[in-house]
Amino acid sequence: MKVLSIEEAQARFAAVCEEALAGEVIRLQVANGSLLELTPVPAAPPVSALSAQELAECYHDADWAAFENHCAKASD
Repeated sequence: MKVLSIEEAQARFAAVCEEALAGEVIRLQVANGSLLELTPVPAAPPVSALSAQELAECYHDADWAAFENHCAKASD
């Protein structure tokens, strides 16, 4: 674990970010002594587009249609 002041982190920002991405726990200490932690955010999984047929099938699901109608009435 590494604790850096905001000024230290700013001076070598790109390197600090690379260290955090590589798994190093990086904490930044602000003026009042509080700590913030840099945490990598995992990439979102790719989303595949639905075909026209798959989209059309959604309209044939009676349970889902009932749920949507219920939600629409509740939001009126």
